[in-house]
Amino acid sequence: MGKFTIRKNYWFAWQMLPGYVGEGCVPYCSPIFVTDFEPLKTGKNIFSLKFINVFYAEGVQNFSINIQVLKRARGYLVGRLIYDPKEDSDRCAIISHIEYEWIKRFCPELWYHRPPSSCTPAAQNRVSNYLKEVFFREEH
Repeated sequence: MGKFTIRKNYWFAWQMLPGYVGEGCVPYCSPIFVTDFEPLKTGKNIFSLKFINVFYAEGVQNFSINIQVLKRARGYLVGRLIYDPKEDSDRCAIISHIEYEWIKRFCPELWYHRPPSSCTPAAQNRVSNYLKEVFFREEH
């Protein structure tokens, strides 16, 4: 297995430091659904990422941000978030493969209120099916 790769139309785990609460050491964690990924030709290892953030405090939201890769390993990527190219940001994110144990650990409210056992067999077998069922289910 090679180094971690971000792909469009896939779910990933998002951990951002500092988060939105506390004194800066409390990470913000959410499953994200990547809608677009494009390496930028800057020579500085920067890519553009568009994603749906399902746990944002104001509700499910679309985000678009540039990220500079600081470390890329087999199962994750650490990047510096770039809000303004002229200013240095102290905010970083870890983007990784998502799995049930990650959700159980970092999204305990979701796990408590919508455990995989409460979903269809397809959602119980694949984390991507589970997240799609929980967040993108069409209401009839």
